Amino acid sequence: NVDLSAGQASASVGPSPKQFQKLNVPRKTKTFVDQTLREREHGVAMHRQFQHDLYRLRLTTARNFAEALQKKMMPISNSNFAPLKLSANVQGIGPMFRLTIEVMNTSTNHPIMGAYVVLVTNDTLYVLEKSYISLPLLVPSLTYTVNTMVRCTSDQGITDSINVFVYIKGKCPPVLTAIIDMPASESMIVV
Repeated sequence: NVDLSAGQASASVGPSPKQFQKLNVPRKTKTFVDQTLREREHGVAMHRQFQHDLYRLRLTTARNFAEALQKKMMPISNSNFAPLKLSANVQGIGPMFRLTIEVMNTSTNHPIMGAYVVLVTNDTLYVLEKSYISLPLLVPSLTYTVNTMVRCTSDQGITDSINVFVYIKGKCPPVLTAIIDMPASESMIVV
């Protein structure tokens, strides 16, 4: 420390004595040394393999994304004539569930007419109150909510999914598709 007010240096000038204490660093194990040698000898090949695996991961991701776009398996449609957004929620602990589906027209100024929701599931596991739900005129930027009740008929602890399709009258493929994984029913849970 330097005392500037007195114009003289104090006796504790320089690094702290704690900087000269040795740390207890563990010894290098044989495994660590072997791994270091292997990385030095095969570093280029290891990097090349990493890059190859990274390219394969990117390719697989791009293919799956393209497939999801093609099969309309996205919660937001990419079509110009019906830009929609879909979200779904399951409420309840079973055996009765309430399925809430929200549909939103994401266009800025084009309303959508003739939209409807179709629900498809395994009839041996679930009974749907409504499997066809007609939607009103979808005004841009408004969210429309539709509900239906789902009853689980199995008591063997089997769960399945419900497929939600949004169609526009006169258009053959669905505009949106969603898969809802149903929770286990309370009557199936053993505590």
